[in-house]
Amino acid sequence: MAGKLFPLVFLLFLYFSSCTCACHDKVDLVFLVDSSGSVGHNNFIKVKNFVTSSVNRFIIGNRDTLVSVVTFASTPHTEFKLNSLHDKLPLANAIHGIRYISGGTNTGEALKFVGSHIFQPSSGDRINARNILVVITDGQSNNHVATIAQANYLRNNNILIIAVGIGSGISKSELDRMASGPSYVLHVEDFNALSHIYDSIHSIACILVTTIHPTLKVTTTTAAPTTTTTDAPTTTTTKSKL
Repeated sequence: MAGKLFPLVFLLFLYFSSCTCACHDKVDLVFLVDSSGSVGHNNFIKVKNFVTSSVNRFIIGNRDTLVSVVTFASTPHTEFKLNSLHDKLPLANAIHGIRYISGGTNTGEALKFVGSHIFQPSSGDRINARNILVVITDGQSNNHVATIAQANYLRNNNILIIAVGIGSGISKSELDRMASGPSYVLHVEDFNALSHIYDSIHSIACILVTTIHPTLKVTTTTAAPTTTTTDAPTTTTTKSKL
């Protein structure tokens, strides 16, 4: 098998691949996509196909799943927000139209951007939906300390992180520390092998919304971590269990 999945995720994949049931996932789903120089134009198309196929497994709409995509290289860029598109066809067209950027791999800054700009009510983040972030990368970040700090901040604000690593250039320890746990780390040997895990994102989300008690977001004032300067406090949304 070309793709490698960690044990629990692999079991989830097998279960939902054979299951004819469907679940309504009230999820705010954000894809953070590496568009750095190591990816390349042709491989970036394969990543977009993976995102499109993953999204196609979900029921899209205000009562179910909403999707956002952010790309990053040296800097992050919003492709579309959670409240931008509400149907599968416009989503597929928007993903297809995303341009390859090239540049460095500033994962830490991209994680910070997602927390401050995308998982926000102004961008469509809903008070009663589960927040899931899917980070897709083929390499190591240019600042490991900042990346882990920002990932910790997002997880502490009840954003579940799934880390998808592609190829041999990734840092397994960084993926493990970025993700919300070993069960949320996916690794494939190359970009072609992404086709083996098309169902995995939805499988994880479906398990979460059907087995874990819903959460309610409450507004708090806190500051995102920084390794260089001290930011002024910013208003963010977090979830607390009912």
